[in-house]
Amino acid sequence: MRTILFLSIFIFFSLNISLFSSEKKCKTFDISCKTKKFVKDTKDFQQKGLDKSKKQLGKNKDKILKVKDKVVEDVKDTAEGVSEGIKKGVDSVKKEIKK
Repeated sequence: MRTILFLSIFIFFSLNISLFSSEKKCKTFDISCKTKKFVKDTKDFQQKGLDKSKKQLGKNKDKILKVKDKVVEDVKDTAEGVSEGIKKGVDSVKKEIKK
């Protein structure tokens, strides 16, 4: 019975000692320390997600602006072609009227 009790206490303390070196070590019943650590970890996780979202939006914005420039150029080319065709049509009508 004593050996089981001794082994269970030993295992309990050995599991609590194995922490990462970068982690802040909070005491067992220190709720304020554990709460602060939880809030800090949550904020860091959310900040990483926010940074990733900003990068993705930046990439999409660049793609949209490039496509917009191409569409505007195509519309200008089309409008110039149409205006030249209308101008030729108006000139030919004027020539016919003058005859």
